[in-house]
Amino acid sequence: MTFWDRFAFLYDFGQSFNGKVLRGMEKTTEELVPEGALVLDTAAGTGRLTFAAAKKAERVVSTDISMPMLKVAQKKAQRENISNVEFDVRDIFNLKDADETYDVVMAGNVLHLLDEPEKAVGELWRVTKKGGRLILPTYMTGKKFNALLKLYRILGFNPSTEYTPEAYVDMLLKCGFGKVKMKMIRGMLPNCYAVIEKK
Repeated sequence: MTFWDRFAFLYDFGQSFNGKVLRGMEKTTEELVPEGALVLDTAAGTGRLTFAAAKKAERVVSTDISMPMLKVAQKKAQRENISNVEFDVRDIFNLKDADETYDVVMAGNVLHLLDEPEKAVGELWRVTKKGGRLILPTYMTGKKFNALLKLYRILGFNPSTEYTPEAYVDMLLKCGFGKVKMKMIRGMLPNCYAVIEKK
């Protein structure tokens, strides 16, 4: 059982301490998803970005490697009567979709956890349509050690890479998929909200 499986039921409570950043991520996501889009949300966790996208999308496929996290998200969808989301356990490195399937592909707050983030970005890019958008917001843990991150570490959280905004954008540029647009969403655990358009 992974860290994410064990703490799925507490994940939203822990994230609530970073509420300003989460609200900023949700608002930006809603703004970037076109009306009627087909969206893939990978590493969706308990569904915050999934449900932000679902406000405008025709359909969102919400996926994660952790079934307990997805079960929390499913319960939220049922409570809120959200009907345009489907849930599925999937591996971010080996998606089961055909090339260029989705108008928008998202991977929120996961690339810093992976040993091979470039490989994941390549797989996400593969399933993004031409003219589509790859959305990659990620927490910045480099240079700044704060109380929320310290708590996560005590519970067993261990990121593979401690990104600064500069290092994160540099990693994405080295993937070779074009210009990276980014903005910082500042708060207790800041987020670098990165977007790559597929020309």
